[in-house]
Amino acid sequence: MPDRPPDVAGATTVSVPGAGVTLSGYLLRPSRRARDFPGVLLLHGSGTNAEDLLDTARSLADRGYVSLALTMRGFRGSTGEDDCGAQQADDAVQALNWLAKQPGVDGSRLGVLGYGQGGQVAMLAAARTTLLRAVVAFFPVSDIAELERSTPYQSVRDYVKTVCRPQTLEKVSPIANAASINAPVLLIHGARDDRVPAAQSDAMRTAMQAAHKSVEVHILPQARHEFTPMQFEESWPWVVSFLASHQMLSLASRTHDQQRRVNIFTEQGWASRLGGRGIKNVRQLGPIQRERVTLTENPHVRGRKDELREFIFDGLYVRALFPGRSLDAYLLQEVEITKPRWKVKYGLNVGATRDAMLQSLGQPDGEKSEFVEYFHSMGIGTARIWFVDDRITKLEWEFRAD
Repeated sequence: MPDRPPDVAGATTVSVPGAGVTLSGYLLRPSRRARDFPGVLLLHGSGTNAEDLLDTARSLADRGYVSLALTMRGFRGSTGEDDCGAQQADDAVQALNWLAKQPGVDGSRLGVLGYGQGGQVAMLAAARTTLLRAVVAFFPVSDIAELERSTPYQSVRDYVKTVCRPQTLEKVSPIANAASINAPVLLIHGARDDRVPAAQSDAMRTAMQAAHKSVEVHILPQARHEFTPMQFEESWPWVVSFLASHQMLSLASRTHDQQRRVNIFTEQGWASRLGGRGIKNVRQLGPIQRERVTLTENPHVRGRKDELREFIFDGLYVRALFPGRSLDAYLLQEVEITKPRWKVKYGLNVGATRDAMLQSLGQPDGEKSEFVEYFHSMGIGTARIWFVDDRITKLEWEFRAD
């Protein structure tokens, strides 16, 4: 039996069956009681273990994800031998099956996030299971043979020779398995990484794109192989947004009332008389500073033209589609508010605080450095809220106008 990992406040110590081994780890749950939380498997880098994943696990649990921080085979606390990802990837698939069966976990919404070797294993696992919705890999090795050729570190060459080559490099190189990866992949790398160069992620992107797979790459210009806390913080919004955009959104992280408000807000978050009742309805809002008209082909009726109209007011922008060039009804495509004179539902006007937004709508579904996003649960619309010094400076809505 492996050594039992130390107890940690707020986490449950678990033993998870792998592919013929026993793996230790920690299970962290959101504090709010609800059903059907999505689950995320976390995998560590070389030389570390599940304890080093606890900060990431807590951050995900705070956002409504059940997080399983796992120590891979061959590392302290788990049985077996490190095998450069060969059976470690099989272990990850077994751990995902275990996670899917835990009470309160929605087994149809599973993701995996790995650092370094854990990122390599995450991608290999994604080629061996259809369980996953999303894969996040920080500074992973993608091509073992290329790493062996290019690394300046003798210790890396020794590891490849003694641990990776006996498994066959194709089996443990994600780039050789790109066509089999069954989930979108987010790769995050440091431009100054000399241990696992960012070229590894660039090559993986090329291989996945050639196989018509979904992949994103983000490069931090000053980051080396081990990110600083500030660099991790800078990269975290990419992770949150990626999980949300690939159906890993945890609706359970919000209360029922908050989700109801999010749906109302993303569908019609303004307090003006916007709606689909004709062009007069828009023009009655106030003086129009500029109006632009563009003719487009109707996607459903051959030969019929539609009008795409843009209305620019003082602090308000409206883009609407008028099917068949009829001005009696329209479909909103985009709304933008930049001045407090245009009122917003729940008091979230320009100038309102981030705390007021969180109290009304709960945690956002996606975060970037300048704005956050909320998604309608039925995919009808998206609201984007921009901030400066935790005060709202701009609100945008986008809709599917079909």
